[in-house]
Amino acid sequence: MKQRRLILVLSMLFFACITARAERLVFPLLLPECQSNIVITADPDHRRTCPPEYTNLISNTNLFSPAERKLLKEIPLKYKEVTTNSGPDGTVFNGYALRQWTVGKFSKTFQVSCFAYTNSAAQVEIAFMDSRQTIASFRTQSGDGYDVNLIDGRLVQYQEHKNGVLDGLLMKSVFDADHCNEWARFVKGKILGKYIMWDGDSRILAEAEFKKPFYFVKCAIGKFDLTWEKVVATQTNSILSSP
Repeated sequence: MKQRRLILVLSMLFFACITARAERLVFPLLLPECQSNIVITADPDHRRTCPPEYTNLISNTNLFSPAERKLLKEIPLKYKEVTTNSGPDGTVFNGYALRQWTVGKFSKTFQVSCFAYTNSAAQVEIAFMDSRQTIASFRTQSGDGYDVNLIDGRLVQYQEHKNGVLDGLLMKSVFDADHCNEWARFVKGKILGKYIMWDGDSRILAEAEFKKPFYFVKCAIGKFDLTWEKVVATQTNSILSSP
C-alpha cells in the first residue's frame, strides 16, 4: 500500500512539473535564456483582456504625457516634405554619410542625409529606406533626442534618447495613428517597468515587468530598436554588406 501511494505521489509530481513547463509564459521579443528574472503575465498563447488603465490609445494619459502626445502628433508633419537634400524646417543640408545596423554577424549599410539646425547645435539624419519608409534620428549636442520610423508618412515607431542611449518612451504603432501596439520606458539604456504588446483587438498580446533595470537590447531577438551606427573608414562603402 505504501509503495502504491509513493508511486501515486511521484506520478502526480511528474505531471505537475510537465504542466508547469507547458504553462510557462514566454516573452516573444527576448531570447529564452534571458527570461529567468522577469515577471511575464501574458504571451501570444496566453493573451488577456486589457485593463482600462492600459488601453492602447495614444490619448491614454496613463501611458503618454501631454508633451509626448503633442510630439507624436507633430512628428509626421515635421518630416512630411523632407527629401534627400531638403530637411525639416530650420535645417540646412550638410551632406551624406553611411550608417549601419548590426545584428550578430550581419550588418546592413545604408546612406543617410545629414541636416544641421541653424538655431542650435542639433542635427538630424534621415534614411530613405524605400519609397514608403523614412527613418529619422534627431540629436542635440548632448546626445538627447529621438529616432522615428515613418511608413507612408505615418509614425509607426518612436524611441527617446538621453546622453546617447535609450532613455524614456519607446512605442510602436502599426495598426493606426490612434493606437499603439507596443509600449515601454527605458532608463539609461535599460528597460524598467512594464513592456506591453497589444493585438489587433486591443487585448494584451504579451506583457512583462522588469522590476530592476534590464539590458533589453542585448537580450532581444534580432534588431529591436532603430539606433544606427557610424560606418568606420575601413569598412566597405556598399549599400548592403555582411561579413
